[in-house]
Amino acid sequence: MKMSDIINEMDTVLQIEKDDDNETILVDPKTKIQTVVPKDPSKPGAIAKDERGNLTLDTKTKGTVDRGIKPGDNVTVKNI
Repeated sequence: MKMSDIINEMDTVLQIEKDDDNETILVDPKTKIQTVVPKDPSKPGAIAKDERGNLTLDTKTKGTVDRGIKPGDNVTVKNI
């Protein structure tokens, strides 16, 4: 199952549960479903700050995860 299959709402906000050198684990506060975002630029799932400084997850773009994120931070899921 793909991340985009699980996360289908426009304004889904997830919280960072864990962040290490290999992956970032996000959790939906309502359903407690976990989403793993690999820190591999060749795999889809990029977490970056938008123009307002908010963290966003693009499930279709290959990329990296910004440094300086910490557990408890909110991430908005960007669905295209």
